[in-house]
Amino acid sequence: MNRSSCHQRRSLLGLLLGMCLPRSYAASAPVFSVQTESSLAHGMALLHAALRAAGFPANLANAPHASEARNLHEITVGRIHINMLPASPERLALVEAGRLRMIPVPLERGLLGWRTSFVPQGRQEQFAHIRNLEDLRTLTVGQGVGWKDLEIYRAAGIATRELQAWRNGEFVAQMMNGVIDLFPMGLEESLSYFLPYFRERHLQLMLDKTLLLHYPWHRFVWVSPHSDADELYHALQEGFDIICNNGTFEATWNQTRRAPPADSWQGRTVIRLENPFYSPDIVPQRYQHLLLRPDIS
Repeated sequence: MNRSSCHQRRSLLGLLLGMCLPRSYAASAPVFSVQTESSLAHGMALLHAALRAAGFPANLANAPHASEARNLHEITVGRIHINMLPASPERLALVEAGRLRMIPVPLERGLLGWRTSFVPQGRQEQFAHIRNLEDLRTLTVGQGVGWKDLEIYRAAGIATRELQAWRNGEFVAQMMNGVIDLFPMGLEESLSYFLPYFRERHLQLMLDKTLLLHYPWHRFVWVSPHSDADELYHALQEGFDIICNNGTFEATWNQTRRAPPADSWQGRTVIRLENPFYSPDIVPQRYQHLLLRPDIS
């Protein structure tokens, strides 16, 4: 029997075992901590799908919310086993040095780099005059503290401001006070999760429909470099390769996310920014088919 056939049989057996594990077996499985948030339910579903496909029993426990700097420290020292954050120069350097492990599967399917902005009701047309990067430089972009998007905007000569509080839509007060003009987030994540979530607290928040910013920006899976995560890392890598090849990734993603409707892209001004950290080919060829490429007109 050739190696490919053995791998296929082992992958199928692992998938079946993962689906049929008895509760007592699952209860005895090792526990791994994952830094996640409510908006990353699709990421958690994909982690579970990958582990099932690899036949690796594991329980995933949520780690507390923390800043990017704190997350990076916690995973490199081994107190967090997995997190799901966009690639950054610090993370890529740690991977190169062997102090962090990366599975470059595009959890957002390429859509995270398409950025739209929240605006207070009545100001939906405030960006109608923005046509190019020079126009955009007249505005101030707000982002969460430590977000690496800030360095993309700064590299493009755009004024920025870091906001300590944003998770519950607090940035609306900064907009009303004229401290910031834009608070860009991913178009897909905003439609799928953040818009309804923020509007529970701030009914006046809307999404701008005139402007889109775009730059390569991908959320990957990062795994602790410590030896107690060795089997976890290899199982996730094997499992993601399986589910990205057999359609399970797309099926799982579609259960918790959906691509923005066509009219979300049409008739908008698109301003493309350079990402000084990496190019689009950071996503390996074996995962490129997962990327969604909207038809912009």
